[in-house]
This record gives sequence, structure tokens and C-alpha cells, in this order.
Amino acid sequence: MISNLRFPILARLRRVKFQSSFINRQFYPPDVRRARIPLRGLTLIELVVSIAVTTILMLAIGSAMLVATKAMPEANGPANQIIVASEVAEQLAAELQYAVSVNSRSEKMIEFTVADRDTDEVPETIRYEWSGTPGAPLTRQYNGASVVEVLASVQEFDLSYDLETISKQITPENESPETLLSSYWSLFYLADYSINNSQWYGQYFFPSLPADTISWKVTRVEFYARVHGAAKGECRVQLQLPSAGKFPSGVVLEQKTLLESTLLDTYSKQQFDFSSVSNLSPDKGLCLVFKWIFDADACDIRGRYTGAGTPDSHVVKSTNAGASWISLDNHSLLYWVYGTVTTAGEPQIQQTYFLRKVNIKLRTGNDNQSSVYTAAEILNKPEVTQ
Repeated sequence: MISNLRFPILARLRRVKFQSSFINRQFYPPDVRRARIPLRGLTLIELVVSIAVTTILMLAIGSAMLVATKAMPEANGPANQIIVASEVAEQLAAELQYAVSVNSRSEKMIEFTVADRDTDEVPETIRYEWSGTPGAPLTRQYNGASVVEVLASVQEFDLSYDLETISKQITPENESPETLLSSYWSLFYLADYSINNSQWYGQYFFPSLPADTISWKVTRVEFYARVHGAAKGECRVQLQLPSAGKFPSGVVLEQKTLLESTLLDTYSKQQFDFSSVSNLSPDKGLCLVFKWIFDADACDIRGRYTGAGTPDSHVVKSTNAGASWISLDNHSLLYWVYGTVTTAGEPQIQQTYFLRKVNIKLRTGNDNQSSVYTAAEILNKPEVTQ
């Protein structure tokens, strides 16, 4: 009975083997048939080992992620507070770096300007300030707009300043009250100096000045004048710089108009104020000139014709409308010149301060070790007070 069972099975196996061989010969080339490798599945041991390795890897990755998560700073933790404070301090330092002027400053506040940013040709004003109360915010204000909180709950905010000092010696100037600089008055040998188209008159004078005079200026001039003829004349009262020969040079510093219609038939004192004849050299005098403008005779000026001239004062005359002048050495007009004198004071040392660097200390945490330090190098070095 066993034989009967075995032989049919063997016959069936031979039949399957034959069919497989036939299929291989029919559908696969000889080289492919030789290259075929029988398929093989995983054993139970291999499967268990693979699951164990995968489990270990997953546990390792999960542990690494857990450690990394715990290492990240908390939103209100000390590490994050230092990071936020550092960003604000660097922002302040970056803006301070380009300051062109400093309006005001202290340990807790600084207001400064930077170059125009919005093309309106007006510098921008920035202000940082902390009240000094622990827990109060650090604020920023831009061009006078609303105050903005840039950092909450500040525990410490300190600014210190490195200044560059430049010293130089200066000589202060002292200006005197109005005083009489030069004049001439007489009751004898008086003459009339008529101002007309063919003759102009003037007076050269050198003022009496202190030895330490730096400069001087004229504030007013007085002289005697009267009507000559029909009272329609006009002339100019000028102050001119003198030439090397002590004649009018033609350089008019300031002039006033004298109308003959304002004069009397008799001599009266006339006064003209001057405001632009200043910063005159103490080594040079000045020329008071009467320039004809209109009518046959514009007016008469009173003077002395003999025994009046000095090296520092004499009459000058032109017969060609000011093209050239001659000196009448023994003559002098009756005149008064008032002004002020600027003299030198005691030399002094003047110190000027420029802001070179701003040191910044900022802390938001309670721990002093969490303080942030930085500094802003000021490129423009604006001038400041000490």
C-alpha cells in the first residue's frame, strides 16, 4: 500500500519538473535561465532581530528629541531674556553709531539726531529712555511721535560716555560802550566848504585807540551843514576806506543821503547813524566824504581853513568827482565820530568735547550675571557738553 502511494507521487513530481523545464526552455533564453536565483523569504530569527534593532533606533531618536526639546530656552527663561536684551542693545548701538548731534543725555536717557531718512531734508530725532524704576520698560520715541515700548520689565539700563577733549587757547574780546573816536571843534578861522559838481570835500581821520585794540567800528557821525542856494541840493555822506596816501580809496563801507531841504540857512549840527562800518583795523583810519549828487551846490559844510591839520586828521578835496584827491593839511572840518572799540582780554583755555563712544549696559533678569554689555562707536563725533 505504501508503494502504491509513493509511485504516483513520484510520477506527479516528474511531471511538474518536466513542465517547469519545458517552460524555461520556451520562455527564457539560456543566459537568463542560468542567471535566475531562487527567491528566498526571511527566517523567524532574522525577523525578530530586525524588529529589535528598529526598536532600539526609535528609542534612541526619541531620547535625542527629548533632550533637544529640554535644551531649548523658555520664552521667559534667563537665556531668552539675555537674547532679547542683546537684540535691543545692538539696535540702540546701531542707531547711535550714525548720530550727527546729541540733544540731551544722561545715564538713563539719550536723545540724538541722525541724517535725513525720509527725504524731507530734516534730520530724524531718536530718543531712548528708562525711568530708572526696576521693572519699568525701556522706550523709544521717533521724531516726537508716540512713545513705543521696546523692552518690557527692564531691571537695569546704564549709559556711559567716552569723550574726546580738544583744548585751545583763546583771547576773549571786550567791546566798549559808545565813545568819541575822533573829532575837531574850533571857533576861529572858520570857512565854508561848498559841495558841488566841481568840488567834493572830505575828512581823513585816525581814531584814538587803546594799545590792545583788536578792532573798532563807527556808530554815528556829526558835522555842521547849512543851505547853499535854493535848497534843492542832495549829497551823500560816505565812510570810505583810506588809500595808502590817506585819501579816499573809493571803497564805500556805508553811505547816507543828505537833502538840502532838511537844512537851515544857518549852520546846524547834523547826525547820521551807521551800522555796517565795523571790524575796522586798528592800524588804519577812515575817510568821511561828502559826495555831490544834485543842484549847483548841494550844501555847505563848516570847517577851519588854517592851523587845524594834524598827521591824524586833515581835509581832502577832489575836483574831478572823486577820481583823485589832494590833501589840505592845515584844514579840518568840524566833526565828531562816535563808535566802539574792541580790546583783547586775558587769554583763556577753551575745551571742546566730542562724543566718541557710548557704553551700554542692559539687564532684564534678576541675576546680575545676565547683564548685556555693548558699545557704540560714534562715527561723526558730535560736539557735546561735558
